[in-house]
Amino acid sequence: MNNEDLRKNEEQGRRRIKPAMLILWICLLLALAGGLLWLLLRRRGNYSEMTLEKSYNISAGGQAQVQTFEKGLLRYSGDGVSFLSTDGREQWNISSSMNAPQLVTQGEYGALADLSGQTVVVFNKQGESGRYTTTDPIIGAAVSAGGVSAVALERDLNSLICFYDKLGLKIDIEISLEMSVSGYPMAMALSPDGSGLVLSMISSQGGNMNSQLVFYNFSVGRSETNRMVGFFNHEGRLLTQIDYLGGKRVAAVTDAGIEIYSLEQENKPVFQSQIAFPGEITAYTAGQHHAAFLYPDPASGDMMLSVYDENGRHCFTQPAGGAVRKLALGSDLVLLQTENRLNLWNYSGGVFFSGEVSRRGAPYFLFGRQLIQLEGSQIHHIKFR
Repeated sequence: MNNEDLRKNEEQGRRRIKPAMLILWICLLLALAGGLLWLLLRRRGNYSEMTLEKSYNISAGGQAQVQTFEKGLLRYSGDGVSFLSTDGREQWNISSSMNAPQLVTQGEYGALADLSGQTVVVFNKQGESGRYTTTDPIIGAAVSAGGVSAVALERDLNSLICFYDKLGLKIDIEISLEMSVSGYPMAMALSPDGSGLVLSMISSQGGNMNSQLVFYNFSVGRSETNRMVGFFNHEGRLLTQIDYLGGKRVAAVTDAGIEIYSLEQENKPVFQSQIAFPGEITAYTAGQHHAAFLYPDPASGDMMLSVYDENGRHCFTQPAGGAVRKLALGSDLVLLQTENRLNLWNYSGGVFFSGEVSRRGAPYFLFGRQLIQLEGSQIHHIKFR
């Protein structure tokens, strides 16, 4: 075949490409590009309206408090705790009798403890996992993602930290602290795997309130006295809340700001960063890898929201824009509900939704990028536009 024959074959091949087929391919490419653009815009959000998609009836909740748990809602009070799916179905109901119930959750497990009482109920998504009675009054509780729970007990002039597995069976580990020396346990947190414990101990010296942040580890700290692997003294300051941000970071809330500690070496906690605020923190919440704070701007007095990641890096700051009713961190979004508005941001500070709310008294709850509202005997599913 010579060059002239090749040229003729190429021309014939080009003539075989029909205009209709070419138009079809162009339409397919445009549809694909449009779909990708729609997904991008949907992911970025920037919605300004929301409508009621559907509602479900639920049983009356009385004066129970509510929080999210494992793609559902926990309702708890002194009478016990129940678990609702997002379509309003009660999955289980655990009865108890408590005067001052404290609910703690992490991962797939939660615990309901009776402060000043002696009862603790451990549960997961399937229902009650274990229940136990302590020897002394409970002054604090924490739970791991695997169901191990820790309780701080008050025994005469001492505090005793005891541990239980997910079935409610006592683990042969105890930490005994003399309050006149170590202080009073103000806050506590368990690591996700249950091997680490962090305590905030409050004491008074010379008329000043001081705090000690104490780290324990029950796997790598066996050779240490009382399993202690870290100790940080805070003179004249209060540590009021402790949270694990993932498995390798701990956030400690003080009256001067937030401190981040690294646990890259489990047997050697290291102070990593300080997040200072010009005004007093009025609200704080922690998520799996982030922490959020509300504080008044010293110049204007307006309430501000700041979000930081587990390493203490600033994510974004936004004005709250009114009296705050709820602050929550979801897996994808930050929720701030005021008296008449709802704002949702992603963790880069991009606006996912900002708009007025119609049912102003009812709280909103985040499940990924899905939003539901609990109002009386109904659960509302919200759709963004």
